[in-house]
Formats: sequence, C-alpha cells, structure tokens
Amino acid sequence: MATFSNKLKDLFSPYIHPSIRESIYHINLQATKIFALFMSILESAIFLFMIFFEKEIFGEPFVLLMCLYAIFSSLFFLFITNYALRKSHKPYSRYRFIYIAYYFSILAFGMFTSFYHYSHGKQMLAFFATEFCVASFLILPPWCSILLIVGSYIGFYGILFAYNGAPTVNLINYTVLAFLTTAGSVRKYRTQATELERIHRIETMNEMMQNLPVHDATTNLKSRYALRDDFTSYQNHPIIVIMLDIDDFNSINEAYGTKTGNEVLSNIGELISNHLTENAAYRYGDDSFLIILQDVDVDVAMQKLSRFERSLATLKVPGSETIVHCNSGYSHGTPRDEEDLRLLIDAAAVKRREFL
Repeated sequence: MATFSNKLKDLFSPYIHPSIRESIYHINLQATKIFALFMSILESAIFLFMIFFEKEIFGEPFVLLMCLYAIFSSLFFLFITNYALRKSHKPYSRYRFIYIAYYFSILAFGMFTSFYHYSHGKQMLAFFATEFCVASFLILPPWCSILLIVGSYIGFYGILFAYNGAPTVNLINYTVLAFLTTAGSVRKYRTQATELERIHRIETMNEMMQNLPVHDATTNLKSRYALRDDFTSYQNHPIIVIMLDIDDFNSINEAYGTKTGNEVLSNIGELISNHLTENAAYRYGDDSFLIILQDVDVDVAMQKLSRFERSLATLKVPGSETIVHCNSGYSHGTPRDEEDLRLLIDAAAVKRREFL
C-alpha cells in the first residue's frame, strides 16, 4: 500500500531539486513573456482587421470589451514578466503566480470567444487553442496540469450545457481532447524535469571537479585531477607513459605509521622530479604514480627510467633498514583524445614489473 501511495505521489507530484524547480519557474516566465508578446501582436492585428472590415461585430455584447481586454492583459503580463526576468533580484519562485494568472487571463478570453462562436453556430477553436498553448508553452507539475486543464474543460462544458444542453458537442471527442492535452502537459513536465536533472548533475560534477586539488602536498607532485587540465598539452604528441606502484604500502603505514609512510611518498616524489620530470608527474593513487614523458625518444626515456629505478632500488623506509619495493611499467603512443590516453595508462599498468 505504501509503495502504491509513493508511486501515486511521484506520478502527481514528483520530487525535483529546488534549483531545478527554480529553473522551471525561469523557463515558465520566459515562455509567458514570449506568449504574451505573441498574443498582444496577434490580438492587435485582429482588432485592426475588425475595425476596417468587420466593424459591425463590435455591436455584439462585450465583443469590443473582450478584444481590448485581450490586448491590454497580454501587454500587462508582458511588462510584468519582463520585469521579473530583467529587473528583479528575487528568486523566480516568487513570480510563479504570474504565468498561472496569465493562464486564467487568456482562458477567460478563449472561453468567451469560443462561446461567442458556439452561440453563432461556428467552431470553438479559441478555447482549444488556449489549452494546447498552455500544454506547449508552460511546464506545470502534473497535479497543476490536471487541476487547471481538466477543470477548464469541465467548466467550459458546464457553460455550454447550461446555455442549451451542448447538443452539438461530441462528449467523447471533447473528453479525448481533454485527456490528450493533460497527458501532453504532464509528459512535457516530466521530460523537462529529467533533462534539467541531468544538466544539474553535470554542473554539480563539474563544480566538484573544479574544486578538487590539483597539487599533492605530500609528494609535491600534481594530483591525478590535474591530468584533466594538462591533457591538451599531450594531445597529438608522442608520449611515454610510466606507471609506478609501491608494493605493500599499507603494511608500511601499519608497521611504521602514516607519518613515515608520507615520508616514503615524499622521497619517491623527489626521485621522480630529479630523474624523470618535474612538470608531468602525478600522484595517481594512494600508492601509485603516473609519469608522462613528452617528445622524448624511447631509448632516452628508458635510460632515464633505468637511472630512476636504480636510485629507487636503494630507497629505504626512513629510520629502518627496510627496502621500499616498487614495480613499474610503461607504454608509448600519440593520444588523439582522452580515451587514447586512458588506454596508454592501462597498458602501462598491465606491463608493470617489480624491481629492487
């Protein structure tokens, strides 16, 4: 029962992150601004057309009043949404009532226009166009879509039924239109919310990556996160990738303490800087190092690596006679993209060999 109620709650009111909800408010304000601008231009054009070609229609009750109402209400909401988007520093959530109010504003006009056409034996397009525009332009939570759209269809049908029993309205088609409009609005919300959620995760991850340290204080080398920024300097250049691991590093920490373990890491970092490279060496993991030699012949690189390994083979745990055992491996190639570099790193890791 609890599972069913949770699914029902997720269907009608799915949870989304507050920042995403704020983005939806912003999108709705932008859509309302565009729609209000479009409606003000359209209604003004229709009003001018009626003045020159159908002036007699203004003799009908409330027609002139509703035409002016449609134009000035759209201009009013155009001004308000423009203020909310450009001049105000308040959260967009404080203006979420604007697009709901504008919905009711154009709904009233759409109902009046369609009722006028219905009473004169014409098709009721304005009301349906209003509902479809709401489903297309606005991103409304499912519960809000159901309440507003279904409520509008029921209310308008009630008006027609009270007028003359709505004998010319096909109730099945009318119901199907109400269902399709509501379903489209719900789907639009869920699709847009999912896309915004994906964008939010990417932005959050990028922000986290930007805040990650790119320098390792223990070894005085770069951290593995600096590799992301350095990649462009390796792209389309011949490089040699060296992977170095410390054997049983955890046992050194357990036997001698983390302070001694950090000294071991620091000593290895110093040897890497002295024998291999200062600017392209990374602490890749707790006990592993990545070294990249760029634009260097393999033979020259192997000589440098050999000297480094001989120095490393004599490295002892500080304050003891225990030798620090390591293993290393290398690969070489010209990476065209980040995937190529990852493959070179994996290849170097596979080729690691132990040395004393």
